[in-house]
Amino acid sequence: MVTPFPKDSSQDALAALRDRLDVVDARIHKLLRERFEIVSEIGAAKGPDESVIRPARESAVIENRLSLHTGPLPRDVLVHFWRVLIGAACLVQRPYRVHVAGPIDVARYLYGPIPMTLSDPLDAIAALEAAPGDLAIIDGMTNVRWWSGRGAAHVIGRFPQSDGGSAIVVGGPGVSPGTGPLALVVRGDADPIEISASDIEAEDEILGRYHPFPFAIPVAQSSTSSPL
Repeated sequence: MVTPFPKDSSQDALAALRDRLDVVDARIHKLLRERFEIVSEIGAAKGPDESVIRPARESAVIENRLSLHTGPLPRDVLVHFWRVLIGAACLVQRPYRVHVAGPIDVARYLYGPIPMTLSDPLDAIAALEAAPGDLAIIDGMTNVRWWSGRGAAHVIGRFPQSDGGSAIVVGGPGVSPGTGPLALVVRGDADPIEISASDIEAEDEILGRYHPFPFAIPVAQSSTSSPL
């Protein structure tokens, strides 16, 4: 028979664990301050026209974190933490905005509480010409031909969603081009398709290249209630 902890001992144990959490939180906060001091120095070292949003670097950071991850923290929560850190780090270096013409859940998951504007696909893409360092998030299922007349804007990521949809992130001309093994291309008058970069054909219109995302981003599900 297992002997339960005396009530006082249980409360003492909880208090000790919470004290340990406070110590860890203080260390995390100190490291965050140090991280953003470094970020500020990086921003100062960059030229005025150098991009602060670098998709290849972002993918490498996420892949590295996941490769070293162990323990009970869910992988999608870990990635969200780091995506918010990356989004904030870019914002510290140079202000930018996300023009959202897709699921706001995906926008917040990827970039956190940075300035955002709700828009339609064509207006979101058009905004990138006036603000070349901005981003647009487009619903991957939209029937609007947002890629026509996009100018120098380019796709830097395609993110699957838990509801079966997808979100496409488009960078303005001032955002570094994506690299990676996947590409979003247009063939003829068809809608964009995702292919392996090694399968790009000469006649393909390449919208952008990027790395695969490791899982579907959780988005809010619509609830249905049974009739009474």
